[in-house]
Amino acid sequence: MREYLLILKGDGMKNLSPSELQGMFQDYQSWVEKLGEKYLGGQRLEENGALLKSQEAEILTDGPFLEAKEIIAGYFLIQAESLEDAIQIGKSSPHLGLYQIEVRPLVWPKMK
Repeated sequence: MREYLLILKGDGMKNLSPSELQGMFQDYQSWVEKLGEKYLGGQRLEENGALLKSQEAEILTDGPFLEAKEIIAGYFLIQAESLEDAIQIGKSSPHLGLYQIEVRPLVWPKMK
């Protein structure tokens, strides 16, 4: 098994009502339970942050990152047998449709 990062792009939950957010959270919990041990974690990212380009430079952007073409809203870390398997897991995410999901394999195995 390899590890893959499912990167959520967009601002899909920004305009959801409280009841729609609750429904999304319930769908997410069900999805995680279904994935079982393949789900390694995930987080929604806050809009603030910093963009650094060198050790000498000042903070270039303190977020949200309007200069980016796509907002990175969060991520999921999963295990899958192959890229194709990871894509299928991404397609099963309740977030797909609200967000685009980029599927990327990690190069190095997790260090313990």
